[in-house]
Amino acid sequence: MSTDSKSSHTFVLGAGPAGLASAYTLSKHHHQVTVIERESQVGGLAKSIYFRDFILDCGPHRFFTKLPPVIQLWNDVLENEQVTVNRLTRIFYGGKYFRYPIQAKEVVFALGLRETFNILYSYLLSRINHNHAPQNFAEWVISKFGKRLFSIFFEGYTEKLWGIPCTEIEAEWASQRIRGISLSTAIRNAVFGNSGKVKSLIEKFQFPRLGSGQLYEKICDRLYSQNQPVLLSTEVISCCHDGSKITQIVVRDRHTGIESTTDCNHVISTIPLNLLIEQLHPSPPSEVIAAAQSLRFRNTILVYLIVDSESLFPDNWLYINDAKVRLGRVTNFANWSPDMLPNSANTQTPLCCEYWCNSNECIWQESEENLISLAIQELRQINLLNQETVSDSFVLRLPKTYPVYTNNYREAITILRNYLTQFSNLQLIGRSGSFKYNNQDHSLLMGIWAAENIISGGRNHDLWSVNSDADYIEEIDLKLIDNTNKLYIAKNITS
Repeated sequence: MSTDSKSSHTFVLGAGPAGLASAYTLSKHHHQVTVIERESQVGGLAKSIYFRDFILDCGPHRFFTKLPPVIQLWNDVLENEQVTVNRLTRIFYGGKYFRYPIQAKEVVFALGLRETFNILYSYLLSRINHNHAPQNFAEWVISKFGKRLFSIFFEGYTEKLWGIPCTEIEAEWASQRIRGISLSTAIRNAVFGNSGKVKSLIEKFQFPRLGSGQLYEKICDRLYSQNQPVLLSTEVISCCHDGSKITQIVVRDRHTGIESTTDCNHVISTIPLNLLIEQLHPSPPSEVIAAAQSLRFRNTILVYLIVDSESLFPDNWLYINDAKVRLGRVTNFANWSPDMLPNSANTQTPLCCEYWCNSNECIWQESEENLISLAIQELRQINLLNQETVSDSFVLRLPKTYPVYTNNYREAITILRNYLTQFSNLQLIGRSGSFKYNNQDHSLLMGIWAAENIISGGRNHDLWSVNSDADYIEEIDLKLIDNTNKLYIAKNITS
């Protein structure tokens, strides 16, 4: 039975991809919705930044999905404000660049016959002594690729990202992020070509003409046009409950300090799961609080550099798998949508350098000047920069960007889920809100499904199933695309 849209008021906590997708879907069905966003801008991690005349994103946020509801939302909102971007992504390792997926000839040429033999021999050993129940990230990758390739391409980079040994990372993270690819498949496709049914990784992707944040700004504009409030610079300080429902939301204006309390029928939360537990009133049992406090997030530091050079490298982004530098990933926004660059910028290249850390690490507190110097120094060290001049720069710090899948995180999530299910009008979505390492389209789907649960008056969609056992996000079934070529995004991928 559907809910009465006139009497139903939903509070959406957070204006990132998941939150805005839920608000947009609810508003389309004439439900009253209020979005609460702590920051002064919508989009969350997918927002766009306006610096001088450049439009810059928070790292690479390419648009691709096989999920029809997400494709529909993108096309409904963006319409013709999309461009098709040719994808080139490589791994920088040992002073050389490697395409992904692996190309056999490239590996042999770059690593030599002896190292290639070691990789293949290690892979064969992993197949003979196959681990059918890997317990951590290291065991999962070794079972799929062999120990040698794991040590070359996965171990160092993964530990740079997460800050912990690969043996302490849940195997589930690997199954979500690397599923559908194996060394045998990569070699077979590289040598013989694929069958035409599956394209291993996408070669083109759709992207908003004015950066990833354009999608969310357009959603926000539509909400405003339908008199749906989006309260920016407003933080949630308390979620009051009666033991079975969230009854009131208490918020505070970050500029004025004024607090206000509002009754609510439904709550969709995207705020970090451990923070939500802290905001519940009355407080949860000590066991639940302890479980929330055990969850760990990784932070991101983005160092943006405007380089006085027309073309530095052809990639959309590069993974830096080099233990000599702390730098993890570099995005080149000159190779995305041309409309993100000013007309006068044909001799300048905007780069985004990513560093990952914990809140207690010195680099998180480092000065902007020192972080910029570090990024320039490391780019020169790995020869991505030579004598080019960096004419402008700035730093953006993003807390709690990656939920860390430690070996004991499942137990904590089970405790939290069991407790939170007692609140019949509360749904958790998004990367931080559900503590799931979602891609952008996963978060959008969670938002759409959460809204549809409210619209239908039930829980037809299991939000926890999103990004649990779906196919690898970058595999494309070409036959499927041919059968659904009425979808704008599919037509552009194959064009």
